[in-house]
Amino acid sequence: MIWSVATFILLVLALLLLCNLLVVHNAKGKVFSELDSIKSQKYGLLLGTTPKTRIGNRDNQFYNNRIIAAEHLYKAGKVKNILISGSDNSKEGVNEVESMKDSLIARGVNANDIILDGKGYRTLDSVVRTVKVFDIHSFVVISQKFHNERAIYQAEHLGLDVHDIIGYNAADATSNTAFITYLREYLARVKLFIDLITNKKPLSLEPYN
Repeated sequence: MIWSVATFILLVLALLLLCNLLVVHNAKGKVFSELDSIKSQKYGLLLGTTPKTRIGNRDNQFYNNRIIAAEHLYKAGKVKNILISGSDNSKEGVNEVESMKDSLIARGVNANDIILDGKGYRTLDSVVRTVKVFDIHSFVVISQKFHNERAIYQAEHLGLDVHDIIGYNAADATSNTAFITYLREYLARVKLFIDLITNKKPLSLEPYN
């Protein structure tokens, strides 16, 4: 029994490691933390999250840092339009895309240059809808590095007509609860491959009004 449990644990760890290595390797040379490394494109894809943490209802550093990253890209002329993709009704009842829009406008981004997609319920949905609903085939993904790596892998392996997909890395969160997100990312990367194998579809391909 002990050997069976140990073998199972080793297999799970090997699977987590393999999925992680594949995603990281694919993203080499495609994710950047410096503005000067970003090739100017028309669209930036800002991946949504809530302004408050689910644990403790505190300011969400992942959210704040993504807003700052999007602002920097926009003001540096690296992107002309920002497509915000997230849930318009998250588990907390928060409209992620409207919140992010308000935050960007408060930091000087022109409202006319912001596009909303409240049907980006998962990263997979966001990526697929960017291409199939908004007809955007080349863009800069804006999120934390780990999230950008996964989004780029999906964009390039879901059979979508995309090219020149790169990521601009927002600063990581350093709060006491951020480690939960980092641990969960390993599981998300396994789920990524399960979705690819099972040909997972987005919840909706309807336009967002």
